[in-house]
Amino acid sequence: LVKKMATQDIDAAVKMLKNTVDIIKANPQLLHTPQMKFFKEFIESYGGHVPDPAEQKQQDSAPKSSGTARGGSKLDDIDDEPMPQASSSTAGPTVEEVSDEEEEKEEFDPEVVPHDEADLPEKQKNGDSSKEPSDQDYEAASTAKAAAMDAQSAGDFDKAADHWTEAVIATPSAMVYANRGLCYLSMRKPLAALRDADKALEVNPDSAKALKLKGKAYAMLGKWAEAAHELGQGQSIDYDEETYAIEKKVKEKHDKQIVIENHNKERRLKKEKERQEKLRQQREAGAGFPGGMGGMPGMGGMPGMGGMPGMGGMPGMGGMPGM
Repeated sequence: LVKKMATQDIDAAVKMLKNTVDIIKANPQLLHTPQMKFFKEFIESYGGHVPDPAEQKQQDSAPKSSGTARGGSKLDDIDDEPMPQASSSTAGPTVEEVSDEEEEKEEFDPEVVPHDEADLPEKQKNGDSSKEPSDQDYEAASTAKAAAMDAQSAGDFDKAADHWTEAVIATPSAMVYANRGLCYLSMRKPLAALRDADKALEVNPDSAKALKLKGKAYAMLGKWAEAAHELGQGQSIDYDEETYAIEKKVKEKHDKQIVIENHNKERRLKKEKERQEKLRQQREAGAGFPGGMGGMPGMGGMPGMGGMPGMGGMPGMGGMPGM
């Protein structure tokens, strides 16, 4: 019985030693750790050569030859068997191989203006709202408004915006700002229209025209949630059927956007779960390697290293027949 137990201990120790050698082959620098000093000395006591880290680095960077010289006893001579390589069927896919479905996007909307085309070459000029307009200012504003209306009727919104700017400088009212903003909207410059809407709301926070302008500008930028909010605010102050039709369309777009965002959120969560599952499988595959790294006490907690049965006290080690 004692003999049988001793044989089992030796078999277990040899198996663990073989696994340890495989690990060191993959990471020779481990031989230079204090925990492995005894093993390094054991190799050198039989004429083996353990290269220092600098020498090992040089060897790693040198081109690999197809054959191995047998003149000297190197670390690889301890075990002539090649290290087992994980096959594609057992290794499992890496994290990068996890399915990466393309996120769903909103359909192209020709009414939405790209951000880089949504503004004027230069920001529009504004009036001084702290200044009290004179009679001449009111007269100039009246003339400019008439000219702006004529230009708008002719479909010349650039010219109309210039005349509204004259009126804004003379008498900066919420109505004038909103009218100029509508011209910018017709020119498909929603960012300029937003600025005028904000200026109008500074003068009169309850301007329904400015709120509706702001909602329409957001809609032209594809910002459906913001558009729905501003249009709703304007409609609550001054309802009109034309704005209602726009508001209804915006809400439909907003609802569809929410559905797409929810689908994409579900995809991202699914992708993250797949990624976590692959990481778990890879960790388990590493932990399942006999004598695997990460579980051996004595080498950062690897079982067998420093506490391996037979090492330092194993029957036959140092005087074992055939060593």
